Amino acid sequence: MRAFTVAFRALVSFYNELFLLVGLNVIWWITGGIFVGLALALSWSALSLTTPEGQPILLTVNPFWLLPLVAVPAGPAQAALANVARPVARDLHADRSMYFEGFRLYWKQALALAAISMGVLSLLLLNLFFYISRSSPFFQTLALFWALLIVFWLGVSLYLFPVLVGLKEPGVVAALKTAIGVAFANPFYSLLLVAIAGVLSLVCVPLAFLFVLALPAVIALLGEQGLKLVVERVRGPDEGAGPPRD
Repeated sequence: MRAFTVAFRALVSFYNELFLLVGLNVIWWITGGIFVGLALALSWSALSLTTPEGQPILLTVNPFWLLPLVAVPAGPAQAALANVARPVARDLHADRSMYFEGFRLYWKQALALAAISMGVLSLLLLNLFFYISRSSPFFQTLALFWALLIVFWLGVSLYLFPVLVGLKEPGVVAALKTAIGVAFANPFYSLLLVAIAGVLSLVCVPLAFLFVLALPAVIALLGEQGLKLVVERVRGPDEGAGPPRD
């Protein structure tokens, strides 16, 4: 139920700052989000490739598991959007300048975190599809383990940038450790948040205007509200998400 509460809060927060966030979504695409769209488009194309017999092309000639790396340059834009989502999630004043401030302050750490996040995801995808492609039932059973690890890592990635902008002293290692710790301490909650993010994405993909103008900010708010609720349960409602910055 907590995850559904978070999703509701994220949608309400988006609605409350609709015009600001729609505009920032456009800026997000221009300043880095385009690489996420490119990675998704290339992944869809790669997965659609088949042999003349209609069979999926094997990993040896179709290394689509590397395509998450295409999204790495979007890291600074993601941190910038998270910097706006932080006050929006608390019903505090937010404006466009916070996006550019977040981009300027966190671009180095965000780029490193994006590289780590997408690099780990690529390796997990490689393992998943290696085991799926084996004919042995034992290896195919192991594929389930890698699939669960991928979903867990997506949960970690959902928290990464909200954690980064919430740290008093932003750092790559500190943000990574905190995001992993939150996901590990709340596994079912985090997995459900990832599932909700997936459903929202599937709803928005056929409607291009929602995918472009709404989805990036909604996902950022989902991560921020998700982290905020976890921290509130541990430290109380006045602590916010992550260590206070001032």
